[in-house]
Amino acid sequence: MKTDYSIKAITIAAINRAIMNPEDWLFSVVCLNNDDKDFLLEENELPIFKIVSSEAKTLITTRRILEKSQDSLHSILFEEVNEVIWGNFKMDINKPELSKFTVVDMYENTFYYQMETGKASVGLIKAQRHAETANKFL
Repeated sequence: MKTDYSIKAITIAAINRAIMNPEDWLFSVVCLNNDDKDFLLEENELPIFKIVSSEAKTLITTRRILEKSQDSLHSILFEEVNEVIWGNFKMDINKPELSKFTVVDMYENTFYYQMETGKASVGLIKAQRHAETANKFL
């Protein structure tokens, strides 16, 4: 069984192999610390990737996706994720700096989370996919 520490290490290694110019990202960051002051995490749960904008704070952890906007908080466990839809911005000349990705859970509920478009989206996609895969095959 993989620990949260091993899931984080494997996921961050995958992110680091795939990303380009993280210093140019506007809203996204790879979480190198093991705590987060914006979210209450479960015991041993670790932050991996974070997007902070004026509208919301989104966090990919070793167990779930969380988003806090104004006074609402929503989270989904990776084991409940059925499908993630990222959208296609490659050919969009006027793409926004921030967009939304869609998560459909196993009960067919649909949720929307913020994402930074451009090169930062590669980090987010790697974080979500690796953490989700690690959780589904524990």
